[in-house]
Amino acid sequence: MIIDPLKSSIQNILDLMNADNARALTLAQVAISAPSEFVDPEGINTRNTQIVVSAVEGSTEFKGSQTLRYTRLELATVGAAVSEFQTTAESTLADVKAAVVAQLGLIAEDVDFVETVMPTWVDEMVDGETAPLTLRAAAGSHAYVGDLIVTLVEPVDGRERMSQVYATTDLSGFDYVAEPVV
Repeated sequence: MIIDPLKSSIQNILDLMNADNARALTLAQVAISAPSEFVDPEGINTRNTQIVVSAVEGSTEFKGSQTLRYTRLELATVGAAVSEFQTTAESTLADVKAAVVAQLGLIAEDVDFVETVMPTWVDEMVDGETAPLTLRAAAGSHAYVGDLIVTLVEPVDGRERMSQVYATTDLSGFDYVAEPVV
């Protein structure tokens, strides 16, 4: 099933549960646990996540619980086709996150950057310099696991850097001449 980025990850997992079991239960009828890592000790089942689904307390329709396994998407795999994001001088982390989420079709609430500030582009950098940011799946995401390295590209503004204008940094210095120059 394809994740719907307009729905929460818990609604997406409920949709998957219902689709695979030909049911139409709602979150008012079932409680879904936080996801946990699943590794099959025999190496046969390749799913990476396990949840427990329980009937809501006081239900007159359902009782008990059931353990389900499924595959959450690795962010690195989802973003494999994305290499770089061009920034502007005014770009913020929120701007970059919105661009990544839109381009990859991610659920915005289920990912965030590890970094808390945008890289500062300094005068010594060359136009087009890059800086990596780490987009991480939120703890408890029912849809994603892992990290995605996002490469930001510094805006090109056309101004020549002083480090390029004055590339020779060890100047020859002044000499003293005993005879005055006339």
